[in-house]
Amino acid sequence: MKKISILILTITLLSVKLSANITDFEQFVSKEIEDKTPPSASFAILKGSKVVYTKSMGYNDANMTQETNTSSVYHVFSLTKILTAVVVMQLVEEGKLSLDTSVKKFFPYLNLKYDGKFVDITILNLLNHSSGIGDRSDEVREMLFADNNDSFVELPYLPGSEAKYSSAEYIILGKIIEMVTDKEFGEVVKERILNPVGMSRSDFTYNETIADNQVYGTIPFFSLIGTVMRFMIDDSSKDFYEGCTLWLKSFDIKWKPAGGLISSIDDMAKFLSAYNSNQLFSTKTKALFDSNETVPVHSWLSSQDEVSFGIGWYHIRDKGRFFYQHQGVGPGFRTIMRIYPKLDTSIIILTSQTSIDIDDWADRLIEEIVDEKNIDNK
Repeated sequence: MKKISILILTITLLSVKLSANITDFEQFVSKEIEDKTPPSASFAILKGSKVVYTKSMGYNDANMTQETNTSSVYHVFSLTKILTAVVVMQLVEEGKLSLDTSVKKFFPYLNLKYDGKFVDITILNLLNHSSGIGDRSDEVREMLFADNNDSFVELPYLPGSEAKYSSAEYIILGKIIEMVTDKEFGEVVKERILNPVGMSRSDFTYNETIADNQVYGTIPFFSLIGTVMRFMIDDSSKDFYEGCTLWLKSFDIKWKPAGGLISSIDDMAKFLSAYNSNQLFSTKTKALFDSNETVPVHSWLSSQDEVSFGIGWYHIRDKGRFFYQHQGVGPGFRTIMRIYPKLDTSIIILTSQTSIDIDDWADRLIEEIVDEKNIDNK
């Protein structure tokens, strides 16, 4: 009993310390919410596997009738890919897949070439975005379900030589998961992650349990990404304009493995806690997530110092620190997860607008959590 009391006291003191340290960040977020840029935001901080701080600010709806709380559900979009990667690695651990398994084992007529020669892609190539299959590879979609095929797709680079982010690769992984388990993807994720972790506020559709406390997404009219997103979403999901802001109705995502999860900040913190504590796989598998050889990302769009792709996660070195990261962005929402291994600290931010600089938000939050002298030198 004494040990339990000491543990509770330690967590409480740490929470108080973090609360004091992120006052500036909360004031920053509060100002953004006042301007409805975004209308709501939720964030969580973990120390190791312990969730030490969660908070939600703003309102779920345009009429401001429902305050956002830590149970309110957002589209997390591509943060879903981390859960997909976890399921794949569970199957690898169980011997039902291997990282070097050829994708042709599941799709025999997926014919790919590089520099005029036939090449193969593996499960690992899909996990670390190094397959060369892009989101616009319409021919690939036809090959995946072909009974016979004599055509091929020319890849932009040799698989494994570089990484370019693509949702198509994770959609393919989702299909492979279904073929290996003989179950629908969403059902597999519930059985293997959501239910064991206790993520009761998460699903791939707005079920009765979570529909009454959902955050509605927003898209600013005058922004590059807002313009793109308006064309990505059906008119049936658009609600109304409030000035220059488009509010969205609730909607579901068809491509579940790449970005279909709906979740709350409490649930995403539960997931990251389970991930950090190896509840979802063995320490050996966790080591593959952390240290398997990464593939460089060559992008002039990135402002970060060094970026490469590992299994599921970006591996990033920036501003003197190393961290694992994944973002999610789609109509109405922008999200981010980061793990700082040497600081033993993780953060999650969920927001209800597409156009915010989510990297800046994450940078602001981590700078307030840790002392400037605590530089990560991985």
